[in-house]
Amino acid sequence: MNIYLVNILTFVVAILFGYLLGAIPFGIVIGKVFFHKDIRDYGSGNSGGTNAGRVLGKKIGLLVIILDMLKTVAAIMVVWAVLTFTSLHSYYEFAENPLLFQDLKPLYYWAAGLFAAIGHCWPVYIKFKGGKAAACLMGMTTMVSWGGFIAGLFYLVALKLKKMVSLSSILSGFAQSLFAWIMFALVIGLNLNPSFFAWTFGLGNQGIAISFWYAISVTMVSVLLVARHHANIARMKEGKESKITWMK
Repeated sequence: MNIYLVNILTFVVAILFGYLLGAIPFGIVIGKVFFHKDIRDYGSGNSGGTNAGRVLGKKIGLLVIILDMLKTVAAIMVVWAVLTFTSLHSYYEFAENPLLFQDLKPLYYWAAGLFAAIGHCWPVYIKFKGGKAAACLMGMTTMVSWGGFIAGLFYLVALKLKKMVSLSSILSGFAQSLFAWIMFALVIGLNLNPSFFAWTFGLGNQGIAISFWYAISVTMVSVLLVARHHANIARMKEGKESKITWMK
């Protein structure tokens, strides 16, 4: 089979898989199945974990956030595993540019993560009205990279200081993007193994690569996150954005 056609098909399958997995609206599923409520009819009308917490309780909200994180991680890890541990891997190491294209596998699994976030925001299952990608970004970074985990702590610091989930999510997105580019620069500048900043689980250089495609995908999800919070940003400018009361 033509190697370029294989790569095009792989990209298409990867982003479709990521999108369809990311589009699963766990907040709505849990609300309807266990509480007989559609959380979009209450609170902010959003289908994500924050509104699920308002409507169904903090524990359910946390569960929804974790599931939204995990679906993004699953999109990345499944594509990575298929391309790493099957005979398909031989099709993706053929180009000459070592910075971007020598190994195309990272392009495909990070694209799957990006499209999981897109699916979360515009899910085909519920008429394209979804969440805001905050949990997807946190899953994409903190659950895949220990460097991203460190950047993710910025969310808790911002939440502690400002008491606004929306602002903390936006600021965390900026921090995650910055850390992604710093990690990529260190990998290139110090000639580190691309898996150095990742949770490798003993797989060494076969682990997830913190590459150019990681930095691009994290940045794009961060931009998406800011765009999805446009109404929150407007309320913050007016001093009307709600604040949490449960964090001491």
